Amino acid sequence: MQPRRLGTASLLLLATTTPFLLALGSTGGRDVIHPAVDFQATLVDKDGVSVDVNRLNIGGDVQLEGDMGRGNLRIQFDNIASVEFTSESHEYSQTTVHLKNGEAVNMRVRNSLMIYGQTKVGIYQIRARDLRSITFKS
Repeated sequence: MQPRRLGTASLLLLATTTPFLLALGSTGGRDVIHPAVDFQATLVDKDGVSVDVNRLNIGGDVQLEGDMGRGNLRIQFDNIASVEFTSESHEYSQTTVHLKNGEAVNMRVRNSLMIYGQTKVGIYQIRARDLRSITFKS
């Protein structure tokens, strides 16, 4: 093969594979299709539409993260019974997290937070700003 053709072929290969390699790095190793633990829940959107899902996760994580006062709080799904969402502003929603031990915690989450789950017909995704509630199944 001539040097010019070899260089062109290498450049073409690099150009076609780079986006895939960059995308792999951006996920941080988290899998929204197969999270570490399979949580089942019912999601209800602002219009009252109810969707049952399994493999519930937030960007591949099985915890809810938000602001509590000036700090940041992460609550594992294992500890959550349900979450209620209320619009606060264009960027944030206020949540009431009902814990399995009977306590409730209020925190603020980004409206852009993406929640994923598997339904019988495919992968479901919804932003926090569009949710009314999440109820975990035991």
